[in-house]
Amino acid sequence: MLGAKAVARAKINLFLEVGGLRDDGYHDIRSLMQSLELSDELYFRRTDGSQGSAVIRCSDRNVPTGGENLVSRAVEVFAERTGALAGEGVEVLVNKRIPVGSGLAGGSADAAAALLSLRYMFELDIEDAVMSEMGVQVGSDVPFCLTGGTALVSGRGEEVEPLEPLPPFKVVLASTGEEVSTREVYGRFDELHPKGASWDEDADRSYSALMEGVRNRDFQGIYANLHNSLESATIAVDRVNEFKGIALEAGAAAALMTGSGPTIFALVSGMEEAAEVAWELEKTAPVTIITSFADRGAEISAL
Repeated sequence: MLGAKAVARAKINLFLEVGGLRDDGYHDIRSLMQSLELSDELYFRRTDGSQGSAVIRCSDRNVPTGGENLVSRAVEVFAERTGALAGEGVEVLVNKRIPVGSGLAGGSADAAAALLSLRYMFELDIEDAVMSEMGVQVGSDVPFCLTGGTALVSGRGEEVEPLEPLPPFKVVLASTGEEVSTREVYGRFDELHPKGASWDEDADRSYSALMEGVRNRDFQGIYANLHNSLESATIAVDRVNEFKGIALEAGAAAALMTGSGPTIFALVSGMEEAAEVAWELEKTAPVTIITSFADRGAEISAL
């Protein structure tokens, strides 16, 4: 198989609790992640030469295309782990739709799509557990993005427990349009918790209530128990709170920052409500997107 097309879906965190700093420099997390229909499109083609490396072109000029790009890192990890790219390289075209540095895991989704596309193109029988191991070498959100849907995620992101899909809620995203460094947000979080973070009792109660709502399809139980430990650490905390307030006043059932921000998501019951919330957010937010829940992550097909 000489080429592949991939759909790489964004994610939000319906729940994100951050624990203390680990010996490996990462934080333990406890999260309920959800894929979105919002996605990037990627096109892959095997090439001669450039052994085990990627040549990347992207529709968004703000996206780096060198070794710091997670797609490039994914290709390197795959080549090292499998030996499949001996004497070959990969050309990649990225049609970017997921806002960059927005807490929506766009880079991780693209990296997951790269790993899956390489397995597909080289027709290798690699178990999902091994793909996840490669994924966590690239980034903490990559293992989830490989499978997507609805899942509990823990550890540094490598432990993924798939759940039954939630109904396709409509989602309104609002962002400042500014790229935020995940490393800097976690650094600010550590400054706010100099003795190390621990699982919070209030967050524990919210987590238990949220999971009961998920199991029982009790949407009010879901809406009332969204949580993100990093909201207080984001540099854009004032804008985040402003966007959340606008969304709730416009009729959203719930609103929360996703990941390390600065994007917030608002949950609504249908397209009419989504349009009303988006209408109000567009007056203030530089980036506003209407999307919905997805029951899967990256998808691969022949090019």
